[in-house]
Amino acid sequence: SPLAFLDFETVSLAIPRWAGCRPWQQVPVQFSVHVEERGRGLTHHEWIADGPGDPRPALAEALVEACAGARRVVAYYASFERECIRQLREAVPQLGRGLERIERRLVDLLPTVRNHVYHPDFGGRFSIKKTLPALVPGLSYSDLKVRDGEVATVELQRLMLAGTELPASERAELRQALLRYCERDTWAMVKMLEKLRGLVADQLELF
Repeated sequence: SPLAFLDFETVSLAIPRWAGCRPWQQVPVQFSVHVEERGRGLTHHEWIADGPGDPRPALAEALVEACAGARRVVAYYASFERECIRQLREAVPQLGRGLERIERRLVDLLPTVRNHVYHPDFGGRFSIKKTLPALVPGLSYSDLKVRDGEVATVELQRLMLAGTELPASERAELRQALLRYCERDTWAMVKMLEKLRGLVADQLELF
């Protein structure tokens, strides 16, 4: 059965806009999922909010569909993804069973890297922005317009809430930049796990 790689991006609003949200709560509004099937390659799924309405029902529905059948759902610092899924379960109770299934199958790539791999280029830090270029030379975030989560949060708010103040061409460009950033996060996990599998030479089952 397939292995899924999941990453969320969130917005954090001082004045909540959607039912049940608290001030400054990190609300998931975008995801990327790469699904790896042995012998059948990779497929990519993504979803992004681009208007002011509550994004959670449509996001949750797309997420459950993207992760259907996955034996494990890999994240990097999975406690963040777990919290996002719990929020979605509260906000979209009709999809609670499918979301709970994803939560149960979550596994964290970060401890595997932190406990078993070290590279001088990590510089003592284990964020994916540091570990990726060290473990997978040639792959980083430097070629992207959006390069980190804080910028993504601000730009997602602009995409969702700027309305007609954001010209159509700029909106399309911003949307594409955000999609590419989130996709890079899950692609990074795919390539890092590939590297780790190579290092252990099948002596250890990784997920």
